[in-house]
Amino acid sequence: MNALLLSAVLAATPITLEQVREESRNNLQALLAELDRVRASEGKRVATAPLLPQLGVYSSSSRTWTQAGDPRVGNNGEIILGTSGAQNYFTLGATLNQLIFDLGRFAALANAGDLERAAKGAVAEQILASEFEAVRRFYALWTAQKQLLVLEATAARSKEFSDRAQALFEAGRGNKGDALAAQVNLGNDRISAEKQRAVVSQAQIDLASWLGRPEIHDLDAVDPALPETPAAARVTLPQGLELARTNRPLLVQYAAQVKAAEANVTTQAAGWAPRLQATVQYSRAADTASKVYGNFDKYGAVTAGLNLNWDLFSGFQTDAQVKQAKAQVAQAKLNLAQNERDVEGQVKVALDSYGAQLRSLELAQANRVTATQNLEYAQERFKAGASSTLDVRDAQVKLAQAYQTLIQTRSDTEVARAALDKAMGTLSNGATP
Repeated sequence: MNALLLSAVLAATPITLEQVREESRNNLQALLAELDRVRASEGKRVATAPLLPQLGVYSSSSRTWTQAGDPRVGNNGEIILGTSGAQNYFTLGATLNQLIFDLGRFAALANAGDLERAAKGAVAEQILASEFEAVRRFYALWTAQKQLLVLEATAARSKEFSDRAQALFEAGRGNKGDALAAQVNLGNDRISAEKQRAVVSQAQIDLASWLGRPEIHDLDAVDPALPETPAAARVTLPQGLELARTNRPLLVQYAAQVKAAEANVTTQAAGWAPRLQATVQYSRAADTASKVYGNFDKYGAVTAGLNLNWDLFSGFQTDAQVKQAKAQVAQAKLNLAQNERDVEGQVKVALDSYGAQLRSLELAQANRVTATQNLEYAQERFKAGASSTLDVRDAQVKLAQAYQTLIQTRSDTEVARAALDKAMGTLSNGATP
């Protein structure tokens, strides 16, 4: 098989499986998921802010103009005329607030933390999915390239056979029909090779697009170090299910969403709880700026206090919000249970698929050996004049099909193994598909 596949070389940028896996972890979908995680992390900081001391400084200056009033009579009978004037007023102060108890704020912080964990799980799941898709596209390109080599080798063999049939006809040892049939077969094989080039081009674009590389650059999938016979699955079904429950980021994501929904119930129920806050205020006020913005040992006042707020009745709003939050908890738990079942099903399907691919690969390898022997036998019979070009052509087609099936099955086996690692959540943890 190696001699057959080395008959053509694709001029392209080489890329290895490890490069593909590494670059896929930073592709567009993974980066978008990471941005969602950043927003969730900042949301946690936003929820933390009200629990920290709140310090504010304020200052103001104003001038009041007073119009003259009506004249009035004083106590001694003197007539006092109304006067007009203007007066300045300056203030400077600082306020320190510290929340002591607010059940809603505390629960909101817990909710934000759970949402951050859910976002981290979503990022890890997306990286897992991105890496698996990159592996799949890598092997799609590798398969297309290898099948192109098979078709080119088949065309080269057809050319050799066509030349031989033509030579036999010219020497009077063959008939013209065989020579013409051999030429037609050669043309068909060349057409198949040209069509396969388009398949390779599409596979190159698909892989480059997923990795965020310029799609105008052709990629050449470097042969991965594949054993002749892949090893059987490393785990049994119960072991695979246990690995999935431990490592699958999707389950971490949905479990965190359940926690977040439960914390939201407490956040909504906080409408029934009191809120306590401590306040310390320092203030200065006078009619001249020098008294306010200077002489800090004078004219100042410090006020400290505790503020208790308790909404005893909100028109059943809190009750409705709590019931909505509990419905969200039930929904989150249903989603978690469904995804647990889905993951278990994915593990079982992936394990069964990998076993089926291994058995198919064994059959494909045996079929390729038989097809090679069949072509050699047909060529010997043709040289001896005991068969026609149709027999040789049939054997050539069967050999090409056997090679293509073997290549596709070998590729499918590796993708199935990667799918198993993805289902168990171990693909990004050092697994080598």
